[in-house]
Amino acid sequence: MYRLHDLQRDFSRFVCQETQRLPPDIMANGLSAAQRLSIYRNNTRLGLTEALRDTYPVVNCLVGDAFFNRLAADYVKCYPLQAASLLTYGGHFAELIARFEAAQDLPYLADIARLEWLWHEAYHAGDAQPLPLSALARIDPAQYAQLAFRLHPSARVIASDYPIERIWASNQPEYQGREYIDLVAGGCRLLLYRPQWQVEIHYLAADEYQFLTLLGSGQALNQAVETVMRDHPDINIPLLLQQWLRKGLLTDFYLV
Repeated sequence: MYRLHDLQRDFSRFVCQETQRLPPDIMANGLSAAQRLSIYRNNTRLGLTEALRDTYPVVNCLVGDAFFNRLAADYVKCYPLQAASLLTYGGHFAELIARFEAAQDLPYLADIARLEWLWHEAYHAGDAQPLPLSALARIDPAQYAQLAFRLHPSARVIASDYPIERIWASNQPEYQGREYIDLVAGGCRLLLYRPQWQVEIHYLAADEYQFLTLLGSGQALNQAVETVMRDHPDINIPLLLQQWLRKGLLTDFYLV
Protein backbone atom coordinates (compact mmCIF):
# COMPACT_ATOMS: atom_id res chain seq x y z
CA MET A 1 0.00 0.00 0.00
CA TYR A 2 1.39 3.40 -1.01
CA ARG A 3 1.18 5.53 2.12
CA LEU A 4 0.91 9.30 2.38
CA HIS A 5 4.39 9.47 3.89
CA ASP A 6 5.85 7.64 0.88
CA LEU A 7 4.00 9.91 -1.53
CA GLN A 8 5.30 13.02 0.24
CA ARG A 9 8.84 11.63 0.25
CA ASP A 10 8.81 10.78 -3.46
CA PHE A 11 7.15 14.09 -4.32
CA SER A 12 9.88 15.95 -2.44
CA ARG A 13 12.65 13.98 -4.13
CA PHE A 14 11.25 14.72 -7.57
CA VAL A 15 10.68 18.41 -6.87
CA CYS A 16 14.18 18.80 -5.40
CA GLN A 17 15.65 17.07 -8.48
CA GLU A 18 17.00 14.11 -6.52
CA THR A 19 15.28 11.74 -8.96
CA GLN A 20 13.55 11.81 -12.35
CA ARG A 21 11.16 9.04 -11.34
CA LEU A 22 7.60 10.24 -11.01
CA PRO A 23 5.86 9.22 -7.80
CA PRO A 24 2.87 6.98 -8.45
CA ASP A 25 -0.74 8.00 -7.83
CA ILE A 26 -0.27 11.56 -9.16
CA MET A 27 -3.41 12.11 -11.20
CA ALA A 28 -3.55 14.00 -14.48
CA ASN A 29 -5.99 16.90 -14.50
CA GLY A 30 -5.75 18.81 -17.76
CA LEU A 31 -1.97 18.35 -17.57
CA SER A 32 -0.03 15.12 -17.36
CA ALA A 33 1.43 14.08 -14.01
CA ALA A 34 4.90 14.96 -15.31
CA GLN A 35 3.77 18.42 -16.39
CA ARG A 36 2.02 19.09 -13.11
CA LEU A 37 5.01 18.07 -11.02
CA SER A 38 7.39 19.99 -13.28
CA ILE A 39 5.53 23.18 -12.34
CA TYR A 40 6.26 22.51 -8.66
CA ARG A 41 9.87 21.65 -9.48
CA ASN A 42 10.38 24.84 -11.49
CA ASN A 43 8.75 27.05 -8.85
CA THR A 44 10.84 25.43 -6.14
CA ARG A 45 14.05 25.94 -8.13
CA LEU A 46 13.19 29.58 -8.82
CA GLY A 47 12.29 30.22 -5.19
CA LEU A 48 15.51 28.69 -3.88
CA THR A 49 17.56 30.55 -6.49
CA GLU A 50 16.10 33.87 -5.35
CA ALA A 51 16.71 32.93 -1.72
CA LEU A 52 20.37 32.31 -2.57
CA ARG A 53 20.55 35.59 -4.48
CA ASP A 54 19.16 37.45 -1.46
CA THR A 55 21.80 35.88 0.79
CA TYR A 56 24.69 36.33 -1.66
CA PRO A 57 24.09 39.69 -3.40
CA VAL A 58 27.81 40.46 -3.79
CA VAL A 59 28.52 37.10 -5.41
CA ASN A 60 25.63 37.79 -7.77
CA CYS A 61 26.97 41.29 -8.48
CA LEU A 62 30.45 39.96 -9.23
CA VAL A 63 29.41 37.19 -11.64
CA GLY A 64 26.10 38.46 -13.05
CA ASP A 65 22.63 36.92 -13.02
CA ALA A 66 23.23 34.26 -15.68
CA PHE A 67 26.36 32.84 -14.04
CA PHE A 68 24.75 33.02 -10.61
CA ASN A 69 21.78 31.06 -11.93
CA ARG A 70 24.16 28.29 -13.01
CA LEU A 71 25.72 28.23 -9.54
CA ALA A 72 22.29 28.17 -7.93
CA ALA A 73 21.05 25.38 -10.19
CA ASP A 74 23.99 23.20 -9.15
CA TYR A 75 23.48 24.12 -5.51
CA VAL A 76 19.78 23.25 -5.52
CA LYS A 77 20.62 19.90 -7.08
CA CYS A 78 23.48 19.11 -4.67
CA TYR A 79 21.90 20.54 -1.51
CA PRO A 80 18.13 20.02 -1.41
CA LEU A 81 16.17 22.05 1.09
CA GLN A 82 16.21 20.26 4.45
CA ALA A 83 14.35 22.69 6.72
CA ALA A 84 11.15 24.69 6.60
CA SER A 85 13.00 28.00 7.06
CA LEU A 86 14.95 29.53 4.17
CA LEU A 87 17.16 31.33 6.70
CA THR A 88 19.22 28.15 7.06
CA TYR A 89 19.49 27.50 3.31
CA GLY A 90 22.72 28.25 1.48
CA GLY A 91 25.39 27.47 4.06
CA HIS A 92 27.43 25.32 1.65
CA PHE A 93 27.44 27.80 -1.23
CA ALA A 94 31.12 28.66 -0.77
CA GLU A 95 32.04 24.97 -0.93
CA LEU A 96 30.20 24.59 -4.22
CA ILE A 97 31.87 27.71 -5.65
CA ALA A 98 35.30 26.42 -4.64
CA ARG A 99 34.85 23.31 -6.78
CA PHE A 100 32.83 24.93 -9.59
CA GLU A 101 35.10 24.70 -12.62
CA ALA A 102 33.82 27.84 -14.33
CA ALA A 103 34.58 29.92 -11.19
CA GLN A 104 38.27 29.04 -10.97
CA ASP A 105 39.27 32.32 -12.64
CA LEU A 106 37.79 34.12 -9.62
CA PRO A 107 39.85 32.61 -6.77
CA TYR A 108 38.46 35.06 -4.22
CA LEU A 109 34.81 34.27 -4.98
CA ALA A 110 34.45 31.40 -2.51
CA ASP A 111 35.78 33.60 0.31
CA ILE A 112 33.34 36.36 -0.65
CA ALA A 113 30.58 33.76 -0.31
CA ARG A 114 31.93 32.73 3.10
CA LEU A 115 31.92 36.36 4.20
CA GLU A 116 28.35 36.85 3.00
CA TRP A 117 27.16 33.72 4.83
CA LEU A 118 28.81 34.86 8.06
CA TRP A 119 27.18 38.27 7.61
CA HIS A 120 23.83 36.48 7.12
CA GLU A 121 24.37 34.39 10.26
CA ALA A 122 25.45 37.41 12.30
CA TYR A 123 22.43 39.43 11.19
CA HIS A 124 19.98 36.72 12.27
CA ALA A 125 21.80 35.67 15.45
CA GLY A 126 20.35 36.20 18.89
CA ASP A 127 20.92 39.23 21.13
CA ALA A 128 23.01 39.33 24.29
CA GLN A 129 23.88 41.90 26.90
CA PRO A 130 27.53 42.94 27.33
CA LEU A 131 29.39 41.35 30.22
CA PRO A 132 29.69 43.90 33.07
CA LEU A 133 33.11 44.34 34.65
CA SER A 134 31.49 44.00 38.07
CA ALA A 135 30.68 40.37 37.28
CA LEU A 136 34.35 39.60 36.64
CA ALA A 137 35.33 41.26 39.92
CA ARG A 138 33.37 38.62 41.82
CA ILE A 139 35.44 35.72 40.47
CA ASP A 140 37.61 33.96 43.02
CA PRO A 141 41.26 34.43 41.95
CA ALA A 142 41.78 30.73 42.64
CA GLN A 143 39.44 30.02 39.71
CA TYR A 144 41.20 32.22 37.15
CA ALA A 145 42.80 29.20 35.53
CA GLN A 146 39.33 27.80 34.78
CA LEU A 147 37.87 31.03 33.40
CA ALA A 148 36.46 31.00 29.85
CA PHE A 149 34.41 33.56 27.93
CA ARG A 150 31.35 33.42 25.72
CA LEU A 151 31.35 35.70 22.71
CA HIS A 152 28.33 37.58 21.45
CA PRO A 153 26.04 35.09 19.62
CA SER A 154 26.57 37.01 16.38
CA ALA A 155 30.38 36.98 16.53
CA ARG A 156 32.09 35.39 13.53
CA VAL A 157 35.70 35.51 12.33
CA ILE A 158 37.14 34.82 8.88
CA ALA A 159 40.61 34.95 7.33
CA SER A 160 41.30 35.19 3.61
CA ASP A 161 44.27 35.50 1.29
CA TYR A 162 42.34 38.21 -0.57
CA PRO A 163 41.06 41.69 0.39
CA ILE A 164 37.51 40.38 0.65
CA GLU A 165 36.22 43.19 2.88
CA ARG A 166 37.20 45.80 0.28
CA ILE A 167 35.66 43.71 -2.49
CA TRP A 168 32.49 43.29 -0.42
CA ALA A 169 32.31 47.00 0.50
CA SER A 170 32.87 48.18 -3.06
CA ASN A 171 29.89 46.11 -4.23
CA GLN A 172 27.38 47.52 -1.75
CA PRO A 173 24.46 49.53 -3.22
CA GLU A 174 25.50 52.72 -1.41
CA TYR A 175 29.14 52.59 -2.53
CA GLN A 176 30.12 55.69 -4.52
CA GLY A 177 33.87 55.24 -5.04
CA ARG A 178 35.88 53.89 -7.96
CA GLU A 179 38.60 52.16 -5.97
CA TYR A 180 41.10 49.85 -7.67
CA ILE A 181 41.52 46.69 -5.60
CA ASP A 182 44.84 44.88 -5.92
CA LEU A 183 44.05 41.20 -5.40
CA VAL A 184 47.68 40.29 -4.68
CA ALA A 185 48.27 43.09 -2.18
CA GLY A 186 47.48 40.83 0.76
CA GLY A 187 44.64 39.19 2.61
CA CYS A 188 42.73 40.12 5.74
CA ARG A 189 41.34 38.81 9.01
CA LEU A 190 37.89 40.00 9.93
CA LEU A 191 35.48 40.05 12.85
CA LEU A 192 31.76 40.27 12.13
CA TYR A 193 29.23 40.88 14.88
CA ARG A 194 25.97 42.70 15.46
CA PRO A 195 26.11 44.69 18.70
CA GLN A 196 22.74 46.34 18.02
CA TRP A 197 20.85 46.61 14.73
CA GLN A 198 23.56 46.43 12.09
CA VAL A 199 26.31 43.93 11.44
CA GLU A 200 29.75 45.49 11.84
CA ILE A 201 32.93 44.28 10.13
CA HIS A 202 36.27 44.98 11.83
CA TYR A 203 39.81 44.21 10.75
CA LEU A 204 41.84 42.05 13.11
CA ALA A 205 45.59 41.81 13.52
CA ALA A 206 47.07 38.31 13.42
CA ASP A 207 47.39 38.13 17.22
CA GLU A 208 43.83 39.43 17.75
CA TYR A 209 42.46 36.90 15.27
CA GLN A 210 44.24 34.00 16.95
CA PHE A 211 43.27 35.06 20.46
CA LEU A 212 39.63 35.67 19.58
CA THR A 213 39.42 32.35 17.72
CA LEU A 214 40.79 30.50 20.75
CA LEU A 215 38.35 32.21 23.11
CA GLY A 216 35.46 31.53 20.74
CA SER A 217 36.34 27.85 20.60
CA GLY A 218 35.79 27.59 24.37
CA GLN A 219 39.43 27.45 25.39
CA ALA A 220 40.17 28.59 28.93
CA LEU A 221 41.61 32.09 29.17
CA ASN A 222 44.97 31.09 30.60
CA GLN A 223 45.44 28.41 27.97
CA ALA A 224 44.46 30.81 25.17
CA VAL A 225 46.88 33.42 26.52
CA GLU A 226 49.70 30.90 26.71
CA THR A 227 49.09 29.75 23.14
CA VAL A 228 48.84 33.19 21.56
CA MET A 229 51.84 34.57 23.45
CA ARG A 230 54.05 31.81 22.06
CA ASP A 231 53.32 33.16 18.57
CA HIS A 232 52.87 36.84 19.46
CA PRO A 233 54.85 37.68 22.60
CA ASP A 234 54.10 41.42 22.29
CA ILE A 235 50.31 41.03 22.42
CA ASN A 236 48.60 43.24 24.98
CA ILE A 237 46.06 40.86 26.52
CA PRO A 238 44.55 43.24 29.15
CA LEU A 239 44.01 45.96 26.53
CA LEU A 240 42.30 43.57 24.11
CA LEU A 241 40.00 42.20 26.81
CA GLN A 242 39.06 45.73 27.87
CA GLN A 243 38.31 46.73 24.27
CA TRP A 244 36.19 43.64 23.65
CA LEU A 245 34.28 44.17 26.88
CA ARG A 246 33.54 47.80 25.91
CA LYS A 247 32.36 46.71 22.46
CA GLY A 248 30.02 44.12 23.98
CA LEU A 249 31.85 41.30 22.25
CA LEU A 250 32.26 39.34 25.50
CA THR A 251 28.85 38.58 26.94
CA ASP A 252 29.37 35.93 29.63
CA PHE A 253 31.93 33.77 31.39
CA TYR A 254 32.00 30.28 32.83
CA LEU A 255 34.44 27.88 34.44
CA VAL A 256 35.90 24.91 32.57
